[in-house]
Amino acid sequence: MQSTEIERLTAYLSRLFNSPDMVVLQHPEEEDQALVVVGREFFARIDRDDDEGELSYSLCKEIPDAPHEELDEAIKTMFNSKGVELRKRPTKKDSAEVYKGDEFLGVLYDDDEEAEGMQIFNMAILDIDLEPEAD
Repeated sequence: MQSTEIERLTAYLSRLFNSPDMVVLQHPEEEDQALVVVGREFFARIDRDDDEGELSYSLCKEIPDAPHEELDEAIKTMFNSKGVELRKRPTKKDSAEVYKGDEFLGVLYDDDEEAEGMQIFNMAILDIDLEPEAD
């Protein structure tokens, strides 16, 4: 990833997660991957995808499995916001959707390939999402 991408991702995620200590760092070994840290602690991984000129990113974070109500609180804590909500999906039992107000943020799902007892939060970030907010 280029330094401008890293800076834009840092600004976007710091705003979204209400965390001024959040920083995106280039992965030391993978050029299309970045690491998100808060303070000195690992927070999530970002994968870059450039598909036919359309740039997007995928943020992935593991969260310990728990009942829905506890996962909802964990998501609120993760985003430092009571305005974030974990909503059950009407036709799926192995996943839930994460919203901030009416804005869809991502999906929390049980991934059989990952470590037992973990849920995966996956959020797509489009290049347009990284545009600075108008004041």
